[in-house]
Amino acid sequence: MNEKMVEALKTNVLTLTKPIFIDGKEVKELIYDFESMTARDKLNVGKRIKSDGIPISVEELDTDYHMYLFAGAVVKANPEMDMSDVFRLSAKDIQKGAKLARSFFYVNSEE
Repeated sequence: MNEKMVEALKTNVLTLTKPIFIDGKEVKELIYDFESMTARDKLNVGKRIKSDGIPISVEELDTDYHMYLFAGAVVKANPEMDMSDVFRLSAKDIQKGAKLARSFFYVNSEE
């Protein structure tokens, strides 16, 4: 993991390379909160990805699932947002978010 990813994990802010508009406002950064996610939040992410018709393969390796986990963490920190807002990010930005989710839940976990 590079220094920027480590720093992002510490600050819980993802700076977007391509800003998006949410409710008419330009958003250049997204705050996310993996720490406050509950078991119910994680289950809801799983339900959402299934309802969107995306099968989960191996949870620890599934990039799509990690994107949804990141979207869930953004909504956790910003309840006024919807996961569909997060899915309008550029491919590069959502990939950064997916890496953050994977690092938080799987790479750096104490198993």
